[in-house]
Amino acid sequence: MIGLVAVDGTVRPLADELHAAWPDSSSVYRASRGTCMGPSEALEFALVRSSHVVCFAPLAMIVALLGRWGVDLPRGKGLLCVDPQRRYVIPLTGRDSGAEELAREVAAVLGVTPVLTGHPPRPDEALADHPSGAGLTRTADAPADAPILRIADREDPGDGDLAVLPRKLVVGIGAGSGTEQTEVMRLLMATLDETGLSRASIGRIATVAGKADHPAVRWAHWCLGRVPVDEHPADALAGVPVPNPSAAVGAAVGTASVAEAAALASAPGGELVVTKRKSATATVAIAQAALRGRLALVGLGPGEHDLLVPRALTELRRVSAVVGPAPAVGAIAGLLRPGTRRIATDDCAEAAATLAAHGHAVALVALGDGCALGAPPGPYDILRIPGLPGQVPVQPGPPGLPGPPIESQGDPA
Repeated sequence: MIGLVAVDGTVRPLADELHAAWPDSSSVYRASRGTCMGPSEALEFALVRSSHVVCFAPLAMIVALLGRWGVDLPRGKGLLCVDPQRRYVIPLTGRDSGAEELAREVAAVLGVTPVLTGHPPRPDEALADHPSGAGLTRTADAPADAPILRIADREDPGDGDLAVLPRKLVVGIGAGSGTEQTEVMRLLMATLDETGLSRASIGRIATVAGKADHPAVRWAHWCLGRVPVDEHPADALAGVPVPNPSAAVGAAVGTASVAEAAALASAPGGELVVTKRKSATATVAIAQAALRGRLALVGLGPGEHDLLVPRALTELRRVSAVVGPAPAVGAIAGLLRPGTRRIATDDCAEAAATLAAHGHAVALVALGDGCALGAPPGPYDILRIPGLPGQVPVQPGPPGLPGPPIESQGDPA
């Protein structure tokens, strides 16, 4: 059964049109905001009851539902997105889920363009000269005029690309006793217009302790979709290095910076992308949260590669890259998801740490128990999985059998 999720009334005609074409093999789940069947509940309900789900919603909303709102994507389920403007159908799960085949069928019924990304591309396929910026990739079998799916903090420039806007931006706010209710939002919107950053990418507000209930902060919280508001003690903000401290602010509130320091405090490991902007009585600054990687140190066990502990197999199927000596990487090549990068090198610890520091999920592998594996500390989580003897042999599944779900710690676009 195919679940068709309409997140609001504007896309219900699209869902109903597809259901009319497949009346016996599809069900429509209509979300209604402010009820017990909101967008997140409708998507979760459909994922539990359907083998494949077509969600009629902006792509950024689906990303938010799976991330910020915690909707679980069960293993093996196919998930597709049809944008409300009836332009594209985008499979959000891999080929093994059958999502790409279903995307072609949806495209044939609705007359939309299927965006088939296929396997993750190799590094040498990067389109560094693309006008939207470096780091964009296109699979080898994609049509020359296929749109590119970008993950960014800025608005879609209208060049035909598809943008995913993760909520990685933190807005730091400083507001005085005389700040009017709408002043902060006016300043923020002017700042977004000036910098080109997207309002949809804002995931948090940060300010000094005692200001969360300020009318201007509450108004910004409401206008930005009720994003969380962090309060930081003044003495904690005083210890955050900022480019534009103010002695007058320090004398008044106990910290030389509110907007910049608060934004950085709520984005640990991140950086300021917009320094302090001022109006008559308010300030805003914007920080970008760091993308934290994951590094798993995996011992492949003694002898043959098929004597893996279950945790090792799970980890190998969730990462975006496997690094290690050539014998170790070659031994487990058949257990990896299609498209997983395999990097055989003698400098494996350095290579793995570099990838993890850039936000990738990486497995550093070695034959044996893996006790000798090590990596320097960095902006990534480290997990050690020793290889132990006496485990039940684990064989790679047949083609088309999906592995564990890919988590958000994978390849950043």
